[in-house]
Amino acid sequence: MIHRLFHNHLEEPIGIIVCSILFLIVAFCYKKFPPKKINHLYGFRTRRTMANQEIWDVANHRAANNMWKYSIILTIVGILILLLDIPHPMIVFLVVLFVGLAISIWTTYKYVDSHFDKNGNKK
Repeated sequence: MIHRLFHNHLEEPIGIIVCSILFLIVAFCYKKFPPKKINHLYGFRTRRTMANQEIWDVANHRAANNMWKYSIILTIVGILILLLDIPHPMIVFLVVLFVGLAISIWTTYKYVDSHFDKNGNKK
């Protein structure tokens, strides 16, 4: 019983720490090594961003910057969750993660929309 209590007590903090570190690493790699050419493997892949190389470059640069910002915010929130002993820490952490990802995707779409028309030409 003591082992079970101890194990469950450490499970969420370790998950938060690992997730924060992984998100930082992925964001750093995406920012440092953005996809050079349009591809189906990785990058900010939508029909519109894959229409031409210029949109692809702009969208991926913006998405990488957003992801880096939100990964830092996520890490800070993760540390605060652990320090403040907030109830249901993993749920709070995941909400912050998904809201950050949604905002990042939305702001990247909006940026592309404001700089390119529907045909892929610069505005």
